[in-house]
Amino acid sequence: MKIDRISTSLLAILTVFATGAVLHITSHVVLPFITAVLASFVVIPAVDGIQRFLRLPRSIAIAVLVILILGFGFLVGIFFYSSVSTLYREMPAYMEKLQVVLKPWIRFFGLPPEATEVPIPKLVGTYIVSLSSRFMDFIAGLILFILFLIFLLLERPYTKTKVLQAFQSRLTTRIFRIFNHTAVQITRFLSIKLLISFLTGMGALVFFVLYGVDFPILWAVLTFFFNFIPSLGSILITVITVGFVGLQYYPSLTEAAVVLIFMTVLQQIMGNLIEPKLLGDQLDLSPVVIIFSLLVWGWIWGIAGMFLAVPLTVALKITCENVPYLHPIAILLVSGKKSIEPEEEHL
Repeated sequence: MKIDRISTSLLAILTVFATGAVLHITSHVVLPFITAVLASFVVIPAVDGIQRFLRLPRSIAIAVLVILILGFGFLVGIFFYSSVSTLYREMPAYMEKLQVVLKPWIRFFGLPPEATEVPIPKLVGTYIVSLSSRFMDFIAGLILFILFLIFLLLERPYTKTKVLQAFQSRLTTRIFRIFNHTAVQITRFLSIKLLISFLTGMGALVFFVLYGVDFPILWAVLTFFFNFIPSLGSILITVITVGFVGLQYYPSLTEAAVVLIFMTVLQQIMGNLIEPKLLGDQLDLSPVVIIFSLLVWGWIWGIAGMFLAVPLTVALKITCENVPYLHPIAILLVSGKKSIEPEEEHL
């Protein structure tokens, strides 16, 4: 009996590693699909609204929404690319200021003067060339994402009928009810998280423009994406922006201090006041779980996996909360500040 338990545990561990390896190898297909699934939870209400208020066929409503999303993304991409290009051109000036800042510390620690002579522009240029070589992979992934999203939206009205016809059982209706409840909660979480991240990025953009900070669109876009990483994301983007503002206005540190205060207040208001009030306990994940999920999904899908780590983990937590057999997993995922009550619906 003991040997059977050990064998089962080893088999489970091997299955987890094998699943991670498969997801890593098939990332070119699986990543766009998972991203499309998460995006569908957010845009389905928008498609339903366009279809209802404008009285358009569902296919036309989906086409309108996809065009709007692509148009907005294209505009943001143009401004973001312009900011990155400008940053690359001005990088030598920033590096000169950084070397001036580091020289006293180099002397203090007894390091050779050459320690500050890091070929940052060359490194950045190499990284940009590397990104350029992956551009076609990005385009292919974007096309797959759009196709998956369109077909998921088209299939949505027929999901219930297909499930009822495929599984003719007394439990089918109850299973679908639990699935629908889970989908509603995931939609609510992703929509609110997207809104909070957008408002945080817009707040940072307005402040950086008014305060005269270089590359405001770049920092605003990064603020938006880093907001999807609880706690760590806000710390990282604050350190990055404060560091660059400190170099921009060196030797004055007043501007960097102002940016530090603003970013801290903004993150506290949006992340610790407004977001918990809107989301409730849905984001009550254990810090250990957050860090572990960042490392795991980062290993599987790189930077994209790190940004998707928390939404995927929250979706898993919500699913486990709604399925009684998986409720123990939901308890293990939370921080422990509040207990999770199981759903009344049972299978």
